[in-house]
Amino acid sequence: MPWLLRALVGSVSAGTLSLPGLRAQPLPASVSPPEVKAVEGLGAGWPGPAPTGDRLPELPREILGALTMEQAADWAVDRNPVVRAAYQSLVAAQNSLGAAYASWWPTLNFSLNGGPYGSKTFYNYPFSASAGFPISGSGLGSVRVFEASYFQAIGQVDTTWNLIDPTRSATIWQNRYQVRQAADSYIIARRDQRLKTQSAFIDLQRAIAAVQTGREIVANDELLYRLAQTRVRMGVASRLEVYKQQTVLLADRQSLLLAEQQVETARANLAALLATASLDALRPSTTLAPLGAWPHSLDDTLTASIAYRKVLEQQLLAVQTNEAQAQIYLATYRPTLQLITSLYWTKGVGYLNQGPPFVPNARSDAWNGSALLQVTFTGFDGGQARMNAAAARRQAAAAAETYSATLLQVRSEVQSLVAQARSGRSIVLDGADRVKAANGALRLQTLRFNAGYGTITDVVQAQQEISQAVSSYIQNLATYNDTLVQLSRSSGLAIAGDPGLIEAVGHPFQTLQLPARLAQMR
Repeated sequence: MPWLLRALVGSVSAGTLSLPGLRAQPLPASVSPPEVKAVEGLGAGWPGPAPTGDRLPELPREILGALTMEQAADWAVDRNPVVRAAYQSLVAAQNSLGAAYASWWPTLNFSLNGGPYGSKTFYNYPFSASAGFPISGSGLGSVRVFEASYFQAIGQVDTTWNLIDPTRSATIWQNRYQVRQAADSYIIARRDQRLKTQSAFIDLQRAIAAVQTGREIVANDELLYRLAQTRVRMGVASRLEVYKQQTVLLADRQSLLLAEQQVETARANLAALLATASLDALRPSTTLAPLGAWPHSLDDTLTASIAYRKVLEQQLLAVQTNEAQAQIYLATYRPTLQLITSLYWTKGVGYLNQGPPFVPNARSDAWNGSALLQVTFTGFDGGQARMNAAAARRQAAAAAETYSATLLQVRSEVQSLVAQARSGRSIVLDGADRVKAANGALRLQTLRFNAGYGTITDVVQAQQEISQAVSSYIQNLATYNDTLVQLSRSSGLAIAGDPGLIEAVGHPFQTLQLPARLAQMR
């Protein structure tokens, strides 16, 4: 009936087909959808307490108040749920490998069942001698109803042993590769968590330095703002000076408020990495300062990075895993030899035969055993296994290309970081000198203006320059330190100390605040 098929397809395509009892009922306009509270309890929720509950001891606040970068990194690696989840995945992969090795052993299955059985049989003809009982003197000739009642237990033991299994070896190797991948993922999680913690620690140092310097800059602005107001009251300046000083003061106050906000954000990020709720107690033990220098050459760094990065090894293992999967698919066409043994036991208690004469205390035991070799293989499946194997090999080829792309990415990343580390040292030195020069210029310009030389524009420009110099130096120093920790993470090489840089930088913020005597009119 081609016309019926065409009509059915047309109805489905047009959306006009409706089945009995399944017609969609529109929601009436007078009925509102239920509130969230009315439906949030529907369905099956988590049956027990939250799995990510408070299972870790809280960190001591006295140590959090003087936290070092190394201590923070160690705590993050030990406590963070990301690393702990990676470890659980590693253990799961090891268990899967154990299950693959267990395929060498036979499978033993037991079954036992028992219960009362009863039957009652009716015939529409008299009993005859063909039932197996003598008729003479028994009175069975006219019996047409027979009954049986007994208890029966059935036990069975089956053993299956794959003597030859073409998928076993490939499956074991595949699970071994997956264990190695899980181990690499765990190592990567630890290294990434350490890097994230070090970066978060540097970010907190940067934000705190911005707050401290911002407060001193705002104090300078307030001092000069009061000086401008005094000059206006004395009649030696106009309101323009006050407005210009007020503009600088408000701009630096805004920067200070932003820096205070960044401190709280940095503390929250670091507290999340440490898996602690005491974020208000987090304070670095040291101020923002150069971590050192990168003494290794580009070639040494590249060689160490290629050997150190587990992401490259993961891609190579992905090639091997997909090749093993291809072998598993192709094993469909190879024979599997199984040894199958079975022991079957039946125990009966009661009247096992229907009808008299009944045997009092009847017992029966039946034992059946069998052993056989079974050979199974797939002769034809339409090419399904071959196509699956071809797809797995294509995935292996894709993983090989991904390895090449990752290798290029690692090289590019290392080259960029080494270049940033080399130029970053000079940038930090120049930034420190710029802060010192801008600080001296502001002091001298304030003295000149207080003595009647120069204009208010010169003072405002000096204020803006010191603000920009301080902000730029803090950001560049934090970027330089972050570059060093990223290089150490990428290559596994250590950061070397650089006392020369620390001595050359000195303490550029030590004399940042203007003395109060500058506000005195002369």
